Order: sequence, then C-alpha cells, then structure tokens
Amino acid sequence: MYADSPAIVVSVDLGTTYTGVAWMTPKTPIQVISDWPGSGDRGERKVPTTLVYNANGTLSSWGFMCADDELEAGVPGGGKVRREFFKIFMDADTLADAQQHGLTSAPQSVCEAQQFVTDFLRQVYAHVKESIETQIGRRGVGNGWTDLAVEFLFSVPTTWTSQSIVNSFKKVIREAGFGIEGPKHSAQVDLTEAEAAAVATLKTSAVSFGMGSVFLTVDAGGGTTDLALMQVTSSNVAVPQMASLHAVNGVGIGATLIDRLFIHLVSQRLAACPDAAAHIPPGLPLRLARSHQFRTMKHKFGERAYMQALFRIPIEGLSYNFSHAGLGIENGRMVFTLQEMHSLFDPQIEGIVNRIMGELEWLRTMGHLHQVQYMVLSGGLGSSAYVRDQLQQRFLAYQHPNASDQVAAIPCNDPQLVVVRGLLLDRQQRWESGGATSVLSTRIARASYGVVVQEIYVPAMHSNEDVRADPFEPSKKWAMNQIQWLIKKGDAVNPNAFLVKSFQIRLAATETTRAWNSQIVVSHHDPSQLPSSMKQGWYPTPTTSST
Repeated sequence: MYADSPAIVVSVDLGTTYTGVAWMTPKTPIQVISDWPGSGDRGERKVPTTLVYNANGTLSSWGFMCADDELEAGVPGGGKVRREFFKIFMDADTLADAQQHGLTSAPQSVCEAQQFVTDFLRQVYAHVKESIETQIGRRGVGNGWTDLAVEFLFSVPTTWTSQSIVNSFKKVIREAGFGIEGPKHSAQVDLTEAEAAAVATLKTSAVSFGMGSVFLTVDAGGGTTDLALMQVTSSNVAVPQMASLHAVNGVGIGATLIDRLFIHLVSQRLAACPDAAAHIPPGLPLRLARSHQFRTMKHKFGERAYMQALFRIPIEGLSYNFSHAGLGIENGRMVFTLQEMHSLFDPQIEGIVNRIMGELEWLRTMGHLHQVQYMVLSGGLGSSAYVRDQLQQRFLAYQHPNASDQVAAIPCNDPQLVVVRGLLLDRQQRWESGGATSVLSTRIARASYGVVVQEIYVPAMHSNEDVRADPFEPSKKWAMNQIQWLIKKGDAVNPNAFLVKSFQIRLAATETTRAWNSQIVVSHHDPSQLPSSMKQGWYPTPTTSST
C-alpha cells in the first residue's frame, strides 16, 4: 500500500439499461450497493438507468421508483415523461442516427442527453453517499463523508472513441457531485468497459491462465457489446498482468435490441387483430417488455430447466379467463413459441459472432500466431446460457487458425457486475504494489495524439507552409503549425509510465519567466494518413491547454 491510497474507492458502471456501483477500502473486500430505493427486499445489485420527469420538467422519480410512475408516464396526456437509454445519446453520431430513424424517445440534443445523465448520476451519488456513510458508521458524525479521502472510478463505453465525448462525461460526473464535495475527493474516468471486464476476468476467473495465454472478453450488456483481446504477460497469482493485443472495440448490440424485437412482435399481433383492442390494456407491447416476467424469461432462456415449447407471460390488467387465438392469448397470458424466442436472440448472436470473427481475422492479417484459447462472456446478454451455448457451438464447428480447436466460451464470475469489480481490482493491485503495477500493463492507442510546434524551415519539406523569421537569428526561419505526433493509433502504451518529450522555447535576455499555450491535436485516421502540419488537407480537432 502506498501513501496516496484513498480511504474509500467507489466504482461506477453507468449502463445503458442498468447501473452498478461497488466500493472498497484498503482493509475491506468489494461491497456492492444493493439497497437501491424502490427495490424492496429483492436486494437488486443494479439500478435501472431510468428517469421520469413531471410535465414542468422537474424530476419525478428515478431507478426502481419509476415503476410507480409507469401508468401516468406511459399514458398519452398523462403529463409525465419516461426517459431511458439516454447515455448512448451523449454521442452525437448515435443521436443523429436515432433521429434519422424516427426514434421519438431520443433526446432533442446532445446537451439534453447530458442533462439526463447528470440528473440520474446526481441521484446515484446521493444514495451511494448515504449508503456508504451508514455502513462505515460515519453518517451524521461531524463532517463524515466530506472529510474522507474518497476516489470515484468511472468506466466508459468502448464505442466512445472521441476524446470530446469523454471530456463531456467528465464534466457531467462533476456536475452530478462526484469528486467535488470534499477536499480529498476525486473522480476520474479510468478503464473502458471492455478493459475493466478483462481485468476482472484475469483476477477472478476459475480458469488458470498461463504465461502467454490469449483470451477474448465479450462484454455484452444492454446497449453495446465490447471486446478486448488480451495476452497474459505475468501469471503471478498475486500480481497478474496482461497486455492488449488489439485496440478494444465495441458495437451497438445488446439486450435492448431483444426488447425492441419483442415489442415489434407483440405490436404486430395487435395490429393484425384490431377487434380485440377494446379488451387489451393500453401500451401493452412496452409494458410486457418491461415486465418482471419477460425480464426473467429473457435472462433464463437457454437454461435447461427453462427451455420449453411454449413461453407464457401474464398480462397485468387482463382477466384470467380472457383468451384470443389471433393474439396468442390463453387465459390472460400471451403465449410465445420457441421459434419466436430464437428470433429475438439470433440476430444479436450473429452480430456478436461477426465481431469476434473480425478480431480473429485481425490476428491472421497481422501475421500473429497467437491462438485465442478462451472467450469470456460477461454483461446481461453475455450471461445468457443461450448466447454462450450458441457461441461455443459455432466456434467449435468453424475452425480458424487463430482460435484453438478447443476454444471455450466461459461465463465470467458475477457477469453483470464485472465492470465495477474490474475497476476496483485494478485499483487494488496498484495500491498493493506501491502504485507501480496495474493489471493492464499495456494498452493499444485508439487515436493519435500530437502537439503543434514550429520546426527549422527546410524548403523541400515545408513547401506552402507558413514561415516566420527567427527574432534572435535573422538568417534562420521557422515553419509554423507543424505537428509532432507523440502517440500514434495502434501504439502500445504503458499506463504506468509517463510519456516524456522535451521541447525548447528561447527566452529573450530580459525574460526570466514566460507562459505559453500548447496546442494538442487528436486524430482517428490511420497512422499512414497523419498530416505533418495543420495546413495539410484536413484538420484534426485541437484542444488547448496552458503550460
């Protein structure tokens, strides 16, 4: 343990559909927040990432308490509006795509999505603070929480490749109250969700990973599926380490797409039988999709005990003696066939398989001889027995030179909380090793980062560039707005070491101090296409920091 160890570390996984929070101290094991308001005595370990607003725009409820607002929020003219899936719309491209496809529930702007995230996280912060204070016996005692050294760690979706989105998320975190309430409070965006899942895999899996073992984590959650291709670089049980072989990546596949297909399936039945509309509760497709029964059926599908020819979901508000052959309703319950259930899952599995194949093909194309020995599944969708069995069958049947002929699809320990656990386990290993050894020893840069400089003017190199004379040596000229790339996309980066690059600024004889601005540029283009100056062809988006 080292001097900078905080008293409490809290990890937050803001999910598209559900949010998880866990915490620990240097002396206590990981504690998962499971006393969410409105969850009753169920001990739910994740809270719905959901809000309900009043007609005047004020917040009515959040998380599990939105269930009490369901009726009014789901009825046209009821005055209340339910908001969900808002995290993904902090990405402008995702929001534009949703609006183009006519998704009426999408926020009007990125700023509105950020406000929803802020409102939700503010409620999460207040509850987490109260819960931890109570458990450590500091609630109502002096300044309690404010005096403690508390560090908050957040994960981010692997699909967020733009630094501007991450910076916006950092601002949202602070506006929600994280890291600002006490002088020893801090909040940071740490690992991506894929990296955190890989950390938890290496630290807690029942699999004995040997030196050089290669595994692929597939974290399939509510809105995205994130992949991380890792190789074990240290098999020391106490201080294991791994390195990224390929930049982590994600795709918009998750359990919410199953919900959408289910809603479409029920809606089609209702549209085909307009004569039954008077007997059916309003908003039935959405209500069934949000029901506890459908949620259970979705999570348990594929388990031997739950596989059957027909699946029945009770319809709340419908008489038990009501039946309708066209709607597939028997005695107040809507009936679904095994084939229909397959039709909800199979498109998502196909998308995940394609993404996994992309990782294997990347290994082959790059000439790597590594073979993936394990596919470790996590997240809500990743915990599905049906998803796991289908992936196992497909990859055993389809041989690939970069996949072991005995490749195993294995569930991660505690799959729905793998991200919050991974964040804490990585932090724990760092403080136990004196801050020198994180679980993830090498990351692959997903973008290129450079600094704008001036270079000695060379006519053959700096044609058409802006040039200025040197104020100290008139015979010398400088080419302006040149770019020195410090990190290039695809580079292996050690997160435990600083990247140091020296630059010189000449001071006049009368100057003893001087301040200047350094302009940092970021590019997601292929390294072979990076410009050497700001004037070349296209312009990376710069950010300015004082030095």
